Amino acid sequence: MLRRLPIVFLYGMMCFCASAKNNDIIDVTRIQHYDTILKKLLYFIDYSKKYTIDDINDTLFSYTANTSPFNQKKLDANYFIKLTLANTGQQDSFLLYTGKAQRYKMYMCDSTGKKILLKNQVTKFSPGLFTNIPYAQIALKKGEQKVFYIALEINFYNWYLFDPVILRTADHAYFSFLHLLQPSRIYMAITIFFMGIMFCMFAYTFALFIRNPLWEYLHYSVAIFIFMVYFGLRLLNIFHFGSLYFLFYDLRYQGLQLLGHMLILLFILSFLKTKEKMPAFHKQVKALIYLQLIFLVVNLPLTYTNTYNYAANIAFDIMRVLGLLYSIYVSIYLIAKNKKKEARYLGAGSLLSIFMACLALYVDRWGNFDELLLRYSGISVLIFMAGVMSQMTLFLLALSYRLRMQEANRIRAVEQLQLENDRKELEKYKAIIDARDSERTRISQEIHDDIGSGLTSIRLLSEIAKVKNSESDKKELEKISATSNVLMDKMNEIIWTLNSRNDTLLNLITYLRHQIVEFFEPSNIILEINLPENVHDAPLSGNVRRNIILSVKEALHNIVKHSQASLVSVNFSFDKVFIISIKDNGVGFLHDKITDHTNGLRNMKERLTSIGGSCSISSNGGTNIELIIPLNTYPV
Repeated sequence: MLRRLPIVFLYGMMCFCASAKNNDIIDVTRIQHYDTILKKLLYFIDYSKKYTIDDINDTLFSYTANTSPFNQKKLDANYFIKLTLANTGQQDSFLLYTGKAQRYKMYMCDSTGKKILLKNQVTKFSPGLFTNIPYAQIALKKGEQKVFYIALEINFYNWYLFDPVILRTADHAYFSFLHLLQPSRIYMAITIFFMGIMFCMFAYTFALFIRNPLWEYLHYSVAIFIFMVYFGLRLLNIFHFGSLYFLFYDLRYQGLQLLGHMLILLFILSFLKTKEKMPAFHKQVKALIYLQLIFLVVNLPLTYTNTYNYAANIAFDIMRVLGLLYSIYVSIYLIAKNKKKEARYLGAGSLLSIFMACLALYVDRWGNFDELLLRYSGISVLIFMAGVMSQMTLFLLALSYRLRMQEANRIRAVEQLQLENDRKELEKYKAIIDARDSERTRISQEIHDDIGSGLTSIRLLSEIAKVKNSESDKKELEKISATSNVLMDKMNEIIWTLNSRNDTLLNLITYLRHQIVEFFEPSNIILEINLPENVHDAPLSGNVRRNIILSVKEALHNIVKHSQASLVSVNFSFDKVFIISIKDNGVGFLHDKITDHTNGLRNMKERLTSIGGSCSISSNGGTNIELIIPLNTYPV
């Protein structure tokens, strides 16, 4: 058994060498739908740039051991690929896809060994991507084997997009969906969702700017718009295959990111009014903005060269890291030094965005994993997008908080102004009331002094004349004296109602009690008056008091004239309304005998209605009259 081991080992080595020799031949018959052939191709990279397509030979080619055959640090070279295909089946037409933004020339050797340029590049429309995809069409009959040479034009904008695939012609739609669209579908859905939210933020803040043109609204809306354009263009990378589109990738990648970051810093400066409130901090942030702008002007031209592209991208990463570090300082400064709530919103949003940006940078540059449904490059973009959206959301909360505070201050100012106006109106109204009360007092005094003294003189003279004249003349003089007494009583009543010092419920009750007692004093009717223990001293105007007094007098007059009563009870009570109840034990009345045309009753109802009160009359073993007057709704 041991003697046979060298023979078995030698046979295995022979088989391995034979298989290694034929490993560069791709059997297209084994392709089900499509096959990725990145590591099945032979590559020759001429850094000296001395070789042409006619100078190369098979000994120069070798396999790649990496995920990409190209070195980003040394892109300035001539690139050649050897592709060997064999067909052992019936299918005779195939397509070669080399990747996005790829430009190349394809050659095949003739019978003499000379390399002939092929004109076999075509485009096929993909329903899933709604665009044309470039292919190289390959015809390979059954049992035939061909060797193709490809001269690639690899540059700084397309080296990482090289993705060679062989597929059957009939399966190009299946390939475009499964290889290009399906791995990005979750990335596309999340990106569209995030961009919808960002568009709402942009529309809201831009509407605020149109309504109130402040710098912070403009900086915020333009910043969110720039990031929205940036993520939208990253999404369009899935649907574009032309080299011109990807030529401007670095311009969009660096320019839009730094410009968005600069606008965020400008938003913070304008929002917090740092030029007036924090001048030193304002100068520092402005210096960082100018530094980023200068860096962008210097670094972008270097990025657009094969020689310095790698160094320029490293410099951009360094600038991003420095910007993130300084943003950490800005965030901590805003949270720790500034006590305002909106400043803390800005600081928290910046810190969250910085963390997400660092995570996205790590995944993009150093992440070493791949997802089945979402490529890791898409993950880095989504992380960065989530950070930006979180930051802008917290910034929007800061804006909304300030707007609420401004609106609250505006409302307080309006309320203060309204209170001041109300105070002035009340003072004006009080002055009018005081002037009216003074005028009422003056009128009552003049009536008392002038007319009262005249009526008193008339009554005295009539009394003197009665003593001096005959019996026939005394009757006329008695009429004059009686009329003078009536006028004196009415005048005193008017004077009492005009006097503003009597505008209270307590004064009214006291006056009514006195008048009722005097009214029944000459008669034989027994009088009962019930007063509450505690009288609510509510204000009552002269007009209200006068209508109440006249209504009470009308009721008392009806009792003396029509009731034939021997007992009258008068009750005063109040709760929310003031009630005067007048009850007698007279003959009463029949309701059908009372008409609305009865002057006394009609006058009572009209007087009480005019001051917001009411009058009720009932007859049950006498007459009961209730005068109801509200204490808080009477007219002035």
